Amino acid sequence: MKSFSPLTWNLACVMFAALLLSAPDEVKAQKSTAKRDKDKAANVTAVDVRAQAAQDEFLRTAAELARDYEDLEEFEKAQDVLKTMLKLVPDSSQIQEKIDALEQTRISGNEMVVEVDASKGWTPTNVSVQKGKVIKFASTGEFRIVFNQTIGPQGISGEDVKTDLIANAPLGGVIGLIVDEKGKSSEPFTIGEGAEFKADSGGQVFVRVNVPPQSKCIGKLKVTITGDIVVPETASNRRP
Repeated sequence: MKSFSPLTWNLACVMFAALLLSAPDEVKAQKSTAKRDKDKAANVTAVDVRAQAAQDEFLRTAAELARDYEDLEEFEKAQDVLKTMLKLVPDSSQIQEKIDALEQTRISGNEMVVEVDASKGWTPTNVSVQKGKVIKFASTGEFRIVFNQTIGPQGISGEDVKTDLIANAPLGGVIGLIVDEKGKSSEPFTIGEGAEFKADSGGQVFVRVNVPPQSKCIGKLKVTITGDIVVPETASNRRP
């Protein structure tokens, strides 16, 4: 049997004693860490409860504000409040539906009815629109057209949007365009019985029927314009 020197034996005893002395400290440290984790989890849970309560209170208050703005017909402000609410609860279909309903109410509240004499050219509507804003049209009525012109196989050209037949719109259909502050006209767009789109440019809106300049028309139409439109107190009604 192998024997150990006194020095080796003494070192072994010292190491064993140190191990025995350190074991309670490690156990104590582990218990302390576990307690801190438990306390932290409890504190986080408490804060979560407070945060949820604060969010619920905010949503209740915001919903009341939105209703108050709606009652005052401040539809855009009501929408802004609802959009803030939607950031907290993005999956709420109820809030989104209310925002959409307010948008329809807001747009339908802006309305201008324009009488369009088919025998005239571009008719000023006294309506302005900003670029990117939604504008809606609805047309009713009838008119008669008399056209007497010699036409070759090339048909009727449409080079001048001010007077000519517009190629990309039906014959006799209602068309429109937008004239900006500098008098520059947009490309004509088709209205027909009805249309809805976002304006590609800003300015005053003009309408007319799409007929060749040599034609004679008898009758009037009514064009109802709604949307994000502006009716200025004084309009220059500069013709395109």
